[in-house]
Amino acid sequence: MRHTGSAGFDTYYRRAIQLADAMRLCQDDLPAYASAAALLAVHSAISYNDAVLIGLGSRRPRSENHRAAVSALKQACTREGVDHQGIPHFEKLLSAKTDISYGEKHVDDERIAKLCTYAERFQKWEERTLQQREGRLSS
Repeated sequence: MRHTGSAGFDTYYRRAIQLADAMRLCQDDLPAYASAAALLAVHSAISYNDAVLIGLGSRRPRSENHRAAVSALKQACTREGVDHQGIPHFEKLLSAKTDISYGEKHVDDERIAKLCTYAERFQKWEERTLQQREGRLSS
C-alpha cells in the first residue's frame, strides 16, 4: 500500500486493515467473541472512512459526531465524482456503535454477522474507490 506524501493516510489505512483482520478472526468463533467482532467492524469502518477521506483530498472529521463523518464522506465523494455505494454500509455501522459499545442489551449473533458484512462491504468499496481514484493503492 502506498500513498505519496500522506503519513495520515498510511496510518488510518493500516489501522483499518488490522481492525478488519481482527474482526474476521473473531468471526471464526462468534459465540466467544461476538462483541469484539461487532466493535471491530465499527472501528474498522471508521478508520477506513478516515483513510478514504484523506485519499480523496479531504480532512477527516475531528469530532466524535458520526453525522459529521458521514456528511464529510458524502461531500468528498460528490466533489470527486465517486459513487456513494459504500456510504449506506458505513451509516449502518455508525448507527449501531452506541448500542454495541455502551448498550445494556444483548446483541444477537445475527445482528453482529450483519454488521461484519457491512464492514466488509464498506472495505471493498473503499479499496475500489481509492484504486480507481488515482492509483493510491498498489498491491
